[in-house]
Amino acid sequence: MKRYLLVTIIGLLAYFPAVSQKLKVGTFNAEFLNKAKVHIKFGKKFFIKDEPQDVQDFWNDDKNRTAKFEEASANVAKMIKRMDVDILTLTEVGNREELAVLKDELKKIGVDYKYYEVCDCKDRFTKQNVAVFSKYPLKDMWYEIPGRSLYFGEPDGDWEGETGISKGLKVTATIDGKEIDIFVLHFISERKGYESDMKRIAQANIARRAVVKQLNKGRNVIVTGDLNSQKKSASLYRLRGFDDIYEELIQTGQSQYFENYDVRWTYNYQGEPEQIDHILVSTGLTTKTGIKTEILETNDEKISDHNPIVVTIDLQ
Repeated sequence: MKRYLLVTIIGLLAYFPAVSQKLKVGTFNAEFLNKAKVHIKFGKKFFIKDEPQDVQDFWNDDKNRTAKFEEASANVAKMIKRMDVDILTLTEVGNREELAVLKDELKKIGVDYKYYEVCDCKDRFTKQNVAVFSKYPLKDMWYEIPGRSLYFGEPDGDWEGETGISKGLKVTATIDGKEIDIFVLHFISERKGYESDMKRIAQANIARRAVVKQLNKGRNVIVTGDLNSQKKSASLYRLRGFDDIYEELIQTGQSQYFENYDVRWTYNYQGEPEQIDHILVSTGLTTKTGIKTEILETNDEKISDHNPIVVTIDLQ
């Protein structure tokens, strides 16, 4: 009788496959959603002192700046609601106090992220941060990604520089007992040509070291953010692990993961649409058939000059 029951149970398990849990992860560059530089979202110059005096007077009034920051936060909140994700990573945002404004704006439209964390920003020029909003508990935070890396400033190697990651964060989310280490990164932009390209590879070196440390512990990893690099760039290959012997990360921006091909870019750089915002996942987290990717078009400069990316993952 026991043998018959065992055979029956095994047969039923084979007939009814395990139901995987779906996790929706999104990343979005909110474009200067920080109070000190929010005027840029409204078409003003990077330094407000370069604007006419009447414009300076308006934006130097704290009440005016606060009101416009709240307006910008409300605009971004609408896009976040449209993304409808469980875990949201953000780049180009303010400090914890300023993110509380965004959190409140989200609550007004029925979206509640109970948990959120923000990095310890080292970029005193832009004063931008990266952050995570989560519907699941967060723990074991790294408020910066540690380490330094050298890079060549010129192709002939005449001089070398040193860099860190000024805007990086790692949190661990616990989802029904499964722990996932989530990295959110913002790498240097392309605007300084060759030097920026080399510096970005150096930043990818630093991030890769941190990711490998977790992978070698058997951890599940998701890496997200504005990496200012296209899918086939050297820095993305370095971050994914093409240059070392450790586990490679899955690029969810590859064609096979899209069902809707209408929007395949997250930023328009000098007239060329590119995907420079990414979500990379470790192979132990899901199968290659368990990934669905979508990029949502923003269509409003007052929200952001970036499109957000949303990835639905069938957790193994």
